[in-house]
Amino acid sequence: MSDHVAETSTKDIAKGWVLITGAARRIGRGLALALASDGWNIHLHYHHSKDEAETTGHEIMALGRLVRLHQANLADEAACQQLMASCAEQGSLAALINSASGFDYDTSQTFSAKGMEQHMAINMMAPAILIRDFATAAESKAIKGAVINITDAKLVGLNPDYFTYTLSKMALDGLTRLAAQAYAPWLRVNAIAPGITLRSGDQTEEEYRQAHRLNPLSCGAEVEDIVRAAKMLLDTPSMTGHTIVIDGGLNLRPPNRDVAFLDAQE
Repeated sequence: MSDHVAETSTKDIAKGWVLITGAARRIGRGLALALASDGWNIHLHYHHSKDEAETTGHEIMALGRLVRLHQANLADEAACQQLMASCAEQGSLAALINSASGFDYDTSQTFSAKGMEQHMAINMMAPAILIRDFATAAESKAIKGAVINITDAKLVGLNPDYFTYTLSKMALDGLTRLAAQAYAPWLRVNAIAPGITLRSGDQTEEEYRQAHRLNPLSCGAEVEDIVRAAKMLLDTPSMTGHTIVIDGGLNLRPPNRDVAFLDAQE
């Protein structure tokens, strides 16, 4: 499977094309497969995960959908512009999901300008450029599109862990509302703010499940929950400027530390 050309012709386009950034792994992969099953054709963006992207692409093809693979470094402005241009060249884009994310640990005492710049570039600048260029293409073709930004549930229960990551997601949250205003009526812009959804770093499965059990609902965000929310946002033409929080109710009693560290406090 080569970049930009992987496809299948077993079915006609049903719901149109959606660009999902960071779609080779984790939440982005889950969204790509679920939306393909729901009738969407997929522009699958990845950065370093070529093997995983090709595997996901083959799975999408097996579902009878079309797929294009796009390699791009979202920290680079020109690469972001080229990514959207490539999608536009291959047909009208109906939706964009900004799922790719930088996620490195630092604190209020240890952050660096370089780390902050990197987080802001991937988590806020890239979505801003992609949304802007998507809006331009939509208006030029007189079609309406939908955008979903993946933010973070910790924004409704702030703590200072992952300091520059959190700042970048706060910026993305602000972008969601500003873009919903700026690009109406051509784009609807909403967000999903999940709590801890998949294991990360050296977290064990038991630590991950324990973090979920500490939530008021004794459960937490799962990829399937994010998929259901995304489908609702894509299918609701009157909804814009909103954020759906999926965190098992943790925002009702926010902790002083990031949810990834909650198991260590119990």
